[in-house]
Parts: sequence; structure tokens; C-alpha cells
Amino acid sequence: MICLHKTDELFKQSKLSKLPPKVSEHTELYDNGRDSLDRILEGCRRNDRLSQEKLYNMFFDRQLSVIRRYTSDRDKAVDILNNGFLRAFKKIGDYSHTGSFEGWLRRIIIHAIADYFRSTQAQMKEQIVGEIPEYSLYTDDNNQLEYKELLLVLQQLPPTTRVVINLFIIEGYAHKEIASLLNISTGTSKWHVSEGKRILKEQLLAQRSLDNNKPV
Repeated sequence: MICLHKTDELFKQSKLSKLPPKVSEHTELYDNGRDSLDRILEGCRRNDRLSQEKLYNMFFDRQLSVIRRYTSDRDKAVDILNNGFLRAFKKIGDYSHTGSFEGWLRRIIIHAIADYFRSTQAQMKEQIVGEIPEYSLYTDDNNQLEYKELLLVLQQLPPTTRVVINLFIIEGYAHKEIASLLNISTGTSKWHVSEGKRILKEQLLAQRSLDNNKPV
């Protein structure tokens, strides 16, 4: 059953950012028992290529899943991820260990996402694809929404609206911050959030109608 209410809460309460990454060829290349994060970061500060490769493999899956909420094109997502990591390697000396490194890296990745969409707003035409990772179910009272379904609906938003919705609802950015990231006005940011919610509500309502009309 698709939940139609509390769209913001549904996104915010999702476990996407807290789920362990799916094991891939990248994750398998990292041996947690042999290399500590601090040791790898120290190597990255010395521009050690092996340390940079280990850091990349360690966070590849989780950060890619963040970017996939913004684009349905996996190759494009990997390009954005690579640009984000290049920035991270250049700025690695700025990390002061006062917060989680993953949080620090995620902010850089978000900026890489914003820069990409800001530079391509004139030609952002994307196709909806079904290649989205599996995640657990979200439950709200008597209604259930599979996160995979929600991501598929999210992919149907216009590109700029999708980016703003992700930044505002999922990442928790304020309209002023979004406006600065995407080089738009705060009013435009608010419009995209309002429009995105309207489209999402219509899509979820249509999905619930289809579910209710299915033969038992």
C-alpha cells in the first residue's frame, strides 16, 4: 500500500543513509582489518595513490547510492562521484577530525552533484530506468511504501525539481543554501519543492488507485 501522507517525513525517516552499502567489487577490495581509516587518510594527505584507491573503494557504494537519487544514469553518477573524490583528495588536508569523515565527504559529493546540474540545466533530459538498489520497507501506521518504488517515482520528477527535492527533504538543506548551490533564487527553490510535492502526491495517488483496482 502506498502512503500518501507526510511526504517529508517519509523521505527523512528512510534508512538509506544509514544502511550498510551493498558489497561490490569496490567494497571487497578494502580490508577493514588491515587498514584503518586514519591510516588511509594520512596516506591521502601525502598524495599516496594506493591510499586514495583504498579510500575510494571504501566509500564508493554508499556515495554512489546518494548520487543515484539525483540521476538515473549510472555512468553519469560515477562521473559525478569521481569528480567529488578528486575534490576530496585536493581538500583532504582541510578535514580536521572534528566530525565524521563520511559526513565531510558527503558534503563534497553534494557540491559535486549541484555543480553538475547547475552546469547542465539547459539540456537536462533524462530517461527513467529501473536500475535502483534494493532497500528495506518503510512502514507508516497501516501503510507500507517500498523504498524502491519511492525512488522510481522520484526519478519521474523534472531534473531540477528532483535535485531541489533531494537537497531540501532528504539532505536537509535550507532554501538559501540550495539557492547558493544551484545559482537560483530562494523563491525558485521553494517553487520546486512545492511543485515536486504536488507531482509526488499525484504519482503516489495514482499508484494507490492502481493497487486498489487490482483483482484479489
